[in-house]
Amino acid sequence: MSDSRKDRTVSSGVRHDNSKPPRRMMIFVITIFIIACLLALAFMLITHPGEPDEKAPAPATEQVR
Repeated sequence: MSDSRKDRTVSSGVRHDNSKPPRRMMIFVITIFIIACLLALAFMLITHPGEPDEKAPAPATEQVR
């Protein structure tokens, strides 16, 4: 009885082992992860100020009177 459950075929005719996630789901998760990494990288590059200009004046701090 347990053997018949393991060897079940889905409607498309492809065997599906329930102990392992389907290949499509793994590809989907990996794709979402890569997209999220690319978005994080783009966000970091856009918001990061980069190297400071040496010609730019330093920000005004406390002025001594």
